[in-house]
Amino acid sequence: MSKKANMNVFLHFLLVIKQMDNFTVTQAKDALLHEQSAFTDAVETRKFIYRQLTRNVEKGLLKRTNKLNNGVKEVIYSKTELFLNLEIVPNSRESRAKKIYIPNNKSTNATAENLEITEYQEELKKDLLTYEIDLNTVLEEAKEYKRLTARYPKLHEQLQLHHTQAKERSIKLLGKINALQTLLGNKTTEKQPC
Repeated sequence: MSKKANMNVFLHFLLVIKQMDNFTVTQAKDALLHEQSAFTDAVETRKFIYRQLTRNVEKGLLKRTNKLNNGVKEVIYSKTELFLNLEIVPNSRESRAKKIYIPNNKSTNATAENLEITEYQEELKKDLLTYEIDLNTVLEEAKEYKRLTARYPKLHEQLQLHHTQAKERSIKLLGKINALQTLLGNKTTEKQPC
């Protein structure tokens, strides 16, 4: 089994799911502003990205290189050999399990079940975040296939096949998301499969 490294869920989205490499802070900021609705302020997003990149440079997962581009200094971030050899796992502050108090009396099945869910809550929330990001990616992929079909009618059959596969993946992901949200006690997602 490969070794794992935790990474902020949004940086994980950029580096693992979107597979960004050899990029600037500005490129990462723009991608987050465009792809993630949680980010709306360009200045705050830039600060967030810079902090996350700095942490991961310190961990040895990324390297920072200064380059001159038409006489202007440009800082490029790229994945290291360590990054490529590890399984990168999404992590967020909200996903940390909360400690709960259980009285020392006879515990009912419901209390035991709640304790078990709480013990796995961090892992379940990580999975939920990953599935939600994957669902957003698949939905965007399906939209792109529709757009390409309108633009290139001769490729309709091939694009329709890809669109159908994306639709099937979105239905599976939506099922996984709903199951985890039910288990975690969250309301189910309102996203529709493509």
